[in-house]
Amino acid sequence: MASLTTLKGSNSSQRFRLDSGDEWIMGRSPDCQIHIPNNSVSRQHAKIVRDQSGYYVIDLESRNKTFVNNNEVGQRTLLKDNDKIKICDWMFVFHLETTPTPTPIEIDEGEGSESPSTVHASVGHMSQQQLLETQPSEKLRALLEVSAALGKTLKEEDLLQQIAEKLFEVFKQADRCFVIIRDEQTAALMPKVIKARRANTETSTRFSKTIVHRCLDSKQALLFEDAQSGTGQVALSQSIAEFRIRSVMCAPLISQDGAAFGLIQLDSQDRNKMFNKDDLSLLVGVANQAAMALENAKLHRIAVDMAVKQQDEELARKVQRSFLPAKLPEVPGYQFYAFYQAAKNVGGDYYDFIPHTNQRLGVLLGDVAGKGMPAALLMAKLSAEARYCMLSNDEISRAVGRLNEQLLQAGMMDRFVTLAACLIDPINHTVTFVNAGHMTPLIYRRATQTLEEGIANDKSGFPLGMMDGMEYEHSEVKLQPGDCVIVYTDGVTDALSLQNVPFGVDGVHKSILVEAGPKNPSQLPQDLGKRIIAAVQKHSNGQTQNDDIAMVCFGRLEDPSASPLESGRIATATGPMTQTMKRVPGMKGMD
Repeated sequence: MASLTTLKGSNSSQRFRLDSGDEWIMGRSPDCQIHIPNNSVSRQHAKIVRDQSGYYVIDLESRNKTFVNNNEVGQRTLLKDNDKIKICDWMFVFHLETTPTPTPIEIDEGEGSESPSTVHASVGHMSQQQLLETQPSEKLRALLEVSAALGKTLKEEDLLQQIAEKLFEVFKQADRCFVIIRDEQTAALMPKVIKARRANTETSTRFSKTIVHRCLDSKQALLFEDAQSGTGQVALSQSIAEFRIRSVMCAPLISQDGAAFGLIQLDSQDRNKMFNKDDLSLLVGVANQAAMALENAKLHRIAVDMAVKQQDEELARKVQRSFLPAKLPEVPGYQFYAFYQAAKNVGGDYYDFIPHTNQRLGVLLGDVAGKGMPAALLMAKLSAEARYCMLSNDEISRAVGRLNEQLLQAGMMDRFVTLAACLIDPINHTVTFVNAGHMTPLIYRRATQTLEEGIANDKSGFPLGMMDGMEYEHSEVKLQPGDCVIVYTDGVTDALSLQNVPFGVDGVHKSILVEAGPKNPSQLPQDLGKRIIAAVQKHSNGQTQNDDIAMVCFGRLEDPSASPLESGRIATATGPMTQTMKRVPGMKGMD
């Protein structure tokens, strides 16, 4: 018998029994046996199958993959008890329910051979209320003292030591104590605390792996009354003989979701001070208190780590934002619009306005491969190098070539940058384009109400950081009154709808031309930019933003005497950047 329990999701603690049939589909479709109502989940995302060898999880070629214990599922992965299955933001725990049998078990400590042993008593997991109803007053007092002591600290290291100390206070007959925790990443059993009453003996102590596994697998507290008896009640193992162990008991540490994440083990060397079943029940109570304290300490550590991470990310966001222009350029007879929104707190998209010689203005927009912190760091490098290269080279094609060399010398490894560079001459009303593997800049012609490419594909070069000695070509075009240039990153075209349909280049074209016509031939840069971003947001409403978005629009005004801009603000997601393509309250372009 097996089951899945929801740990994280809209239906937390919901249980799915896996006892009818041999296949269970997990996905967004309501027809799935395990329905996951989340738009990031594929309609049929994964499935669990059962055969004679056990239960397996199989990913159904989903877009966001399936993970078991943080490891991506390959062709199929065998499920073990307490394995955690992650699908997007949802988490399930797999339970393989077995009926414990009172048969002897083998104790194997990894050295030598050992004989079978018999469990004299076992106690299943009990709630604190059950324990309070069954314990005498002196043991209740001991439980309260343990609870009070463990509630004084939230540091896991200090807490583990306090658990061992309190165990020695409560169980006077105990000579050794182990607190063993299962590592979250490797699932290996790690003795976090080894404590002995005899000084200087902790380093030589060992615990029985088989007893530990039996306790964790059954989620039951176990008691071995007489480990030295020759009657076959307990195996005379090497460690038991060496330390003259007379009695052993252990209790699992059970989390709130019912998973055994560790255990406490005690043993005694005194024939006259062996553990009994009442001691085992009391140990269950102490283990319950210890498990709650350890979980609280873990949650506290996670909360602190998240707070520090958020603080670091916020600082990184502010630093990165400082590399982007604070306001739009003011060029007589021209108007500008810019928009930036990262998929995460920081991103790899880049744009800049760089004053050049002879009153010319450079407009650069690029996209670093990847996203997040690595892309943001390279974006910072790109920003600094781009200004240096633009200001030290009269020709924009040479400037881009020099920038390519600078990034190669910086050792970019497997990362590269696509870049569209424009050089505006507002006196002669020309724009010179250089394209390094980026999406082709578009030019909206007011007179014909059509779109054309700023530079042909056969003149576009490789992305920056890919090839040494690359020479880039340029293309020069004339801007007529009302003409506008649109440059953007692939976060615009790759924006997905809820049906996973990309916005595409056609979406860009439609959003530009939709209002063009004899009654409204004028398309100011800020009008075009706002309309494109609004169309992307409408297309992606409710879908997670999967890539950074950056856009720059600029153009020649029809009326040269008009103000080049009504406001110097740049449209950008401020504060913690949004994770979905929704309109951010207060986010404005050039109003």
